[in-house]
Amino acid sequence: MEKPFKVAIHYDNDCGYVEYVPETKKIRVVLGNDQKRGEIEEYLAKEHVLRVAGQHLLDFSETRVKAADNVDNLQLVLTRIWEKTGVLVDWSRPVA
Repeated sequence: MEKPFKVAIHYDNDCGYVEYVPETKKIRVVLGNDQKRGEIEEYLAKEHVLRVAGQHLLDFSETRVKAADNVDNLQLVLTRIWEKTGVLVDWSRPVA
């Protein structure tokens, strides 16, 4: 059984986290601001077309990803969440 992936997030002074359970492919968002939590859940539920870096500095390709498919996709989608929702992912802050 794989351990759930968790990453810290915050919006203004409201701290929370995003949790992904690989076995069930479920994403749970924990944040006190209900409106912002809803925006995050909606953003993570969509399929995204992202330009992803390739082998070289200027080598990008468009890729379709759904955050719930796997941890790598979730992490990729989370790198773009600030632009769409104003929510910051704090990759370095541990989540218990």
